Parts: sequence; structure tokens; C-alpha cells
Amino acid sequence: MRKKLLLLLLVSACPALLWAQSIQPDQPIRFKVKNAGIVVDGSFADWEVTVDFDPKRLSASSIRGTANPASIDTGIRLRDKHLLGRQYFHTNAYPVIRLDSKGFRSNGRNAFIGVFDLQIRDVIKEVEIQFTLIQSGRQRKFKGEFVIDRLEYGLGEKSLVLADEVTVTVEF
Repeated sequence: MRKKLLLLLLVSACPALLWAQSIQPDQPIRFKVKNAGIVVDGSFADWEVTVDFDPKRLSASSIRGTANPASIDTGIRLRDKHLLGRQYFHTNAYPVIRLDSKGFRSNGRNAFIGVFDLQIRDVIKEVEIQFTLIQSGRQRKFKGEFVIDRLEYGLGEKSLVLADEVTVTVEF
């Protein structure tokens, strides 16, 4: 009886616990960066996102995600192995990339802008992500895109060959 009462109190005090969904998306996180003038596509297949998002209650909404940089795939294994090393993701020391929402605002019909803290390695930077939300019945689809400067996160060094800007696309 006490356990049921405690559970009821917890649920009534924290309604977000009922609505937050933890998802392991089917789609990988995708990225693009120019290398030697050629656009290199890559992805992170192993990631998870926890969503508690209500377009009518943006101030009470949240989105948090983690990605495993060791799941990187650029189509070339030798390059992937290099990116896991100390000069780039240094996955032995930094096994997780984190994204935590700080707030949202509407940007038109089914369009939003989220302000997030993005942590790569030991660097945390604020990023704005424009995203759309398409709702069909109980199904919701989020799709967003943003650009980061890889150098701000300690991913490699300044290069004449490798662009600084990386475009990231997230869909779940």
C-alpha cells in the first residue's frame, strides 16, 4: 500500500515522468564536412534521445540526447579510426557526446528553434537548432539541422584542406 501511495505521489508531482519518451532512433545522426573540396558524409548510428516536448508548453518542454562517437561511419574505416583518436573525438577519454535543451521558441507553423548545450569532448557550447515537428495522430517526427565549428570543440586543428564548419542533421 505504501509503495502504491508513493508511486501515485511521484507521478502526480512529476507529470513529465509520464510523457518523457526515451527513443533510440532508426535514423543515424548525419553530418557533412568539406575535405579537399569534396563533401564528406558521415553518421553516428548509436544515439538516444529523451523527449518531453509540447508545442503548447514550450517553457516546460525538454529534449536531451547522447551519441556514441565510436559509432562514427564515414565509409572509410581508416578515416573512422583516425577520427576516434586523440586529435579528434578521443573516445577513450570522451565516450559520449551530449545535447541538452535550455529553451524553445516558435518559428512558424510546426517550426521551432531550440537553444541547446552541446558537449563534445570536454567543451560545452550553446547552439541553436532549427527544427520541424510533424505530428500525425500519436506519431511525431522531429527533424533539425545546425552547423558547428569543429575547432571550437577541439576536433582537429586548423587546416587548408579540412573545412571548419560541420553541418549536422538529426531526425527522429
